[in-house]
Amino acid sequence: MKKTMEKGMLGMGLGCFGFVAMLFIASLFAGGADAFFAQKSGSEWLKLAACHIVIAEGFALSSLIYGVERLGLGMRVLIHMTVGTAVYLLTAGAMGWIGSEPGTVAVYLAAALAAAAVCWGAIFLMLRLQANRINRRIKEMQS
Repeated sequence: MKKTMEKGMLGMGLGCFGFVAMLFIASLFAGGADAFFAQKSGSEWLKLAACHIVIAEGFALSSLIYGVERLGLGMRVLIHMTVGTAVYLLTAGAMGWIGSEPGTVAVYLAAALAAAAVCWGAIFLMLRLQANRINRRIKEMQS
């Protein structure tokens, strides 16, 4: 239960961070903040923020699968990415971000998988480096 709550809080934080980062980055490409924020109503901005949180929660909570050691790493990654991507696609579809044309869906699916792979790879490398550092310290202490 504690891990689920921790992952839930992580997802909420990442969703909020992603939303705010999108606001800053998109404002740069839209000709400034005033032009960018004028594109949507307040309720639309709240829906967009909620969608960022829902998508981040989908990836954060599904990462609990890594605690199931009887599954191989490949299977855990597959489950994590499948659940997270499904949450993204369902949310994006419900919000009308994705058209119904197969080509549009394929582009959004590819973008979601690429973004998820980059995030997963970064976290994987960070944890691997941390494990290597810990192992080195253990060896130093044993010598």
